[in-house]
Amino acid sequence: MKKLVLFFISLLLSGCNAEVESPKLACTQPDFTANKTVENIYELSGTTAKQYVYDDIIEAYVVSSDEGGNFFKSISLQTLPTAVTPSIGLSVPVDASNTYIDYRVGNKVYVKLKNQFTDIYYGGLRVGSLYVSNAGDPTIGRISQNEYKNVLNASCTMINENQLVASLSIEEALSDSRLNTLIELNDVEFTEAALGRHYFEESNNIGGSTNWNLRDKTGNQIIFRTSGYAKFADHFVPEGSGTARGILTKFGSDYQFMVRSENDVVMNGKRSTPFFSEDFQSVKNNVNFALPGWSNIVEKAAKLWKSMVYSGNGYAEFNTTSTTAAENIAWLVSPKINLEGYKNSVLSFRSAQHDLKVDSPLNTLEIYVSDNFDGSNIKKAKWTKLEAKVPTLSTPARQFISSGGIDLSEYSGKINIAFRYVGSGKDKTLNGAFMVDDVKIFGEK
Repeated sequence: MKKLVLFFISLLLSGCNAEVESPKLACTQPDFTANKTVENIYELSGTTAKQYVYDDIIEAYVVSSDEGGNFFKSISLQTLPTAVTPSIGLSVPVDASNTYIDYRVGNKVYVKLKNQFTDIYYGGLRVGSLYVSNAGDPTIGRISQNEYKNVLNASCTMINENQLVASLSIEEALSDSRLNTLIELNDVEFTEAALGRHYFEESNNIGGSTNWNLRDKTGNQIIFRTSGYAKFADHFVPEGSGTARGILTKFGSDYQFMVRSENDVVMNGKRSTPFFSEDFQSVKNNVNFALPGWSNIVEKAAKLWKSMVYSGNGYAEFNTTSTTAAENIAWLVSPKINLEGYKNSVLSFRSAQHDLKVDSPLNTLEIYVSDNFDGSNIKKAKWTKLEAKVPTLSTPARQFISSGGIDLSEYSGKINIAFRYVGSGKDKTLNGAFMVDDVKIFGEK
């Protein structure tokens, strides 16, 4: 009897040790064939919402995610870039949350276009349902919770997001062609206003989100936008430099950069601290420009540079729209800047325009450097013109652009940087205003 019991016990134990095959998880998502490209749909769309009536399908890859709380009821998708063709992106608003569960970053998605609406919104393609505003204007709205999975069909194809991301400078990123695509900004840092602050701050609440700025070494800047619902909203902004990966969006003329989670921000490097910096935040509004060490000098006519404050930002401005002089020329000259002890010095500044009528050398902003300016006599000094990017008629009004990095490595000792305005008040085609801000010089010790 004992032998029989032992036999059954050994049989049970041997059964427990037998390997049980794990069930294989098979992807059962339907597979479709795209017969149109995202570029095709972009070319067919306009600024007014238009219904798509053909039974067409496009394919694109998910690059945004609402898992981190920074994206809300919207999915960004883009095409797979090639060696010769950059990605094209689109945004699909959906009336659903936690979409990251079904639409993971890198997931290929087939978009059924029939009966959906498309438009170009601030330069970017949108696909969604029709929404009519209170004013009666048709626009793109969210695809309903019951319908969006029929429009956005997740495939079984997943690729690594590194195959989708474009590594760019801020200057390269500021383009409508990059909207709704995954980009990584290199060698960037948050501007000083964000240091010691949280990603989201109620005191800087703009439509439920906070806008800080990222900056590169040549002065280019881009808005870094964080929702109050982001899981990292109450975390401190990093003080170092490094990379930031996220989606490029746009509102009006402002490009806005949005990360998906705090992991998208890697800034463990040292900050690039300028040894000369002037952001004009201490100036008074609409008075003749006056800061210690700066020279405000008229060469022709009588009008001086003024200091202005607009939307909380201080800057220097020369505006000829209120003058009648045939020719206005005025100089705004920095204090003495000592380059001693620094090598490979680089100058950068930001400038903007408003009310320009034409692009002309008779109505422009010029930048100079001198090593023998005495602080008052412009004509006695030797001035060398510097090549810099300045706004043109095509630059949106009051939108600051970077000068780019201006090489000062051939200079040593003490120098002055000058901003020279040339224009006419009498000839109304040759007037307008130029604005200057954030003058910085970086160098290596």
